[in-house]
Amino acid sequence: MDTVQKIIKLSNIESYTSKIGLEISGSFYPNPNQTIILLSPADNFWDIFKKSEEYTQKVKDPIDNWSFRVISNIANKLFAKPEFPFGQKDNAPFLEWAKLSGKAWSSPVGMLVHNKMGLMISYRGALVFDYQIKFKKLYTNSPCNKCIDKPCINACPVKALTSKGYDIQSCYNFLDTAEGKKCMKNSCQVRTSCPISVAVKHNSEHSLLHMNAFKGNK
Repeated sequence: MDTVQKIIKLSNIESYTSKIGLEISGSFYPNPNQTIILLSPADNFWDIFKKSEEYTQKVKDPIDNWSFRVISNIANKLFAKPEFPFGQKDNAPFLEWAKLSGKAWSSPVGMLVHNKMGLMISYRGALVFDYQIKFKKLYTNSPCNKCIDKPCINACPVKALTSKGYDIQSCYNFLDTAEGKKCMKNSCQVRTSCPISVAVKHNSEHSLLHMNAFKGNK
């Protein structure tokens, strides 16, 4: 492990993740002897994912299965343990991990907001290393603190997601309407209303796949 510790740096991990459409979206030390690296879709994610066997062969839960395969492969090469927010009875506590990274916080509508991805943040997995990897922790305050208008609170056309909570049935019902097609194609209007989310690259095919999975239309 001492040899591995000397050669693995954050840049080493980024060289792997950038090739498969993922990026480091957070990192922290759960204890003095470990580092957890959180991974999220990068701007080139969809272009890469569309060429995968999980997508072309219409595998069930394609993004989850793809994430499991590629992140497990990276973990094996870097001598790390992979963790995922899906597929297990007791999934790793990604919401807690995200907040511990100092780059994600609870938003006014309850969803996580990320310093770079806004409300469009999603985590595909994590790498756990049994030693500390050096990184700079630059963000300590939620961007929502400086957001005066807070458009996310009133963005949902049917008020299914507000500061008071989430009415999932109203959301489902709306998505089945003609007006709901906008959310199906362009993603949740609450998510895209975030000023930070505006800068995130959106893909209508990706949004449609995600929203269909959300509705159970796999």
